[in-house]
Amino acid sequence: MQMQLKVLKLELFYNSAAARMFQHDTRYLSPFPAESAEHFSRRLLAWLCLYELHPALAAQQAKGPDLYVLDQHQHYQLWCQVDAPNDKLLQKASHQSDHVLLMLDTPSIARYLSSHRQQANVQVCEIPDTTVAQCLNMLRAGMQWSVWRDDLQLQITDGDQMLELDMPQLSAGLH
Repeated sequence: MQMQLKVLKLELFYNSAAARMFQHDTRYLSPFPAESAEHFSRRLLAWLCLYELHPALAAQQAKGPDLYVLDQHQHYQLWCQVDAPNDKLLQKASHQSDHVLLMLDTPSIARYLSSHRQQANVQVCEIPDTTVAQCLNMLRAGMQWSVWRDDLQLQITDGDQMLELDMPQLSAGLH
């Protein structure tokens, strides 16, 4: 399904008691040209999972990451993809970053694991299709979301609907 909205305003209330982070943030988000709503939802959910690391959302669909975290020397500390990359892009990601995070749907995880050997700096996590569908129902031109994070899970609500998402367990070097 194609995205009908060109720009979304997200007013975000993010709470993490463990990190002692209580933040109010307003972001204007724009899907890539011709990006599917499902892909955009996965990018948004991945961004929320990584929020405390201050990830950047890719501004254009290119041969780079969907989300990333750079250090002060413009080196990728984290490279995140929300759909399975081709072999060439995966190799590039693995060589150019400290940590590669693939946040995939269940069928993509199964295909990826059956066709790739596990690399030391590549981690695979699941964003279930049911969670993406719930997120799609919450997308609007103007959104107000509250996010509560505990150690293992995010709870996201827009006041009417609530979804839960398991957090990826990242290496200590990224925190």
